[in-house]
Amino acid sequence: MVGLGGGFIMVPMLRLLFGLSPAMAAGTSLILVVANSGSGSIAYLRQKRVDVHLGLLVAAGGFPGSILGAIVVNHVSGLVFDVLYAGFLIVVGFDIIFNRGKRLGNRSDDANTANARRMPVSRALLIGLVLGFVSSLFGIGGGVILVPSLLYFSALPAHAISATSHFAMALTTPVGLVTQLVQHNARLDYAIPLVAGGIIGGQIGARISQHLKSPMLIKLVAGALVAAALTLALRHFV
Repeated sequence: MVGLGGGFIMVPMLRLLFGLSPAMAAGTSLILVVANSGSGSIAYLRQKRVDVHLGLLVAAGGFPGSILGAIVVNHVSGLVFDVLYAGFLIVVGFDIIFNRGKRLGNRSDDANTANARRMPVSRALLIGLVLGFVSSLFGIGGGVILVPSLLYFSALPAHAISATSHFAMALTTPVGLVTQLVQHNARLDYAIPLVAGGIIGGQIGARISQHLKSPMLIKLVAGALVAAALTLALRHFV
């Protein structure tokens, strides 16, 4: 619904409810992210809301980052992982809350205007690199990087941002997932329910987003990020 792939909710659940290690939680979560982003992308492509050119550029930069992030997470402790993850989500969430008006104020809903102001190739590749690294490191798909980045650096309408985010993640997250599987960092016995739920939820979310105004989508993104972060981090200090 908001273009984040669902992993930002799944990782805290896998850590809190199932006690998985950071690497195992990240790898298992990517199963959901791959299914969710793939399913959502199909729906968005049918609705012709994806900027395919930009999505391909971001994905190209994301491939090496996805591999690197999947390797680094094996060397991160549980406490460090949870604190970094929570801090990252809170920063992104509050940034969206306090800056959404400024970003959306001059944002055109005309797709032709957005296409005429394409993001530079080098910037798209760099965002993709960061996207891939964060995606595999935290198992969250990278939408928390891509959605704010597209809000900052592109002229895409909010609904096109969610769609393009899903499309780029659908291309990059399989690379991170394969790297995690090679390192045995995924619970395959969770795969069937995660994939089944992700496919169904991806289709439902894409349809619901059509009936929400852009400011409401941005609020949903920010609120979900902050809630997930606080839940995960506070368990170490309360």
